[in-house]
Amino acid sequence: MSRSKPVLVLLAVVATLVLGAAPASAATLPRPVLGPWKMIMGAQGGFTLKKADGKVALTNYHVLATCGEEEVKATVLGSFPLKVFTRGGYSTWGVGRNVGGEAEPMAVKVKAGGTTHDGTFSAIWYYDDPAHRLLGSFVSFGDCTDETLGAHPK
Repeated sequence: MSRSKPVLVLLAVVATLVLGAAPASAATLPRPVLGPWKMIMGAQGGFTLKKADGKVALTNYHVLATCGEEEVKATVLGSFPLKVFTRGGYSTWGVGRNVGGEAEPMAVKVKAGGTTHDGTFSAIWYYDDPAHRLLGSFVSFGDCTDETLGAHPK
């Protein structure tokens, strides 16, 4: 046996362990706490996490969004199953389009001021405590936007 063959076998084993780490961590990722969640750091609003078809889904997301000089209550319509987002070997939960492990805004309908608008929405949980801490969320419609940092179960 040549000297390079044991090195190649060792490299194959290490590569398998490294590449298998992300899916393994996603499989053991703790699910966020079900029930109502409240925005923190001065933001007003919240959302509910519930079980739907065996998955955790975000519903009833509402915040005070900035629209020019005023704030308006905005509610994202619909229910969105949480997906696993993996980046650099770490995994967390999120809602939105998965672009390189980041939650990018996806198209949604937003009700505000008695009118339904086309908008975008995304949310992502902390990597170190996805069961209890939302890292941030983003909602935008028309000239209105809200970027919220942090939420936790009520």
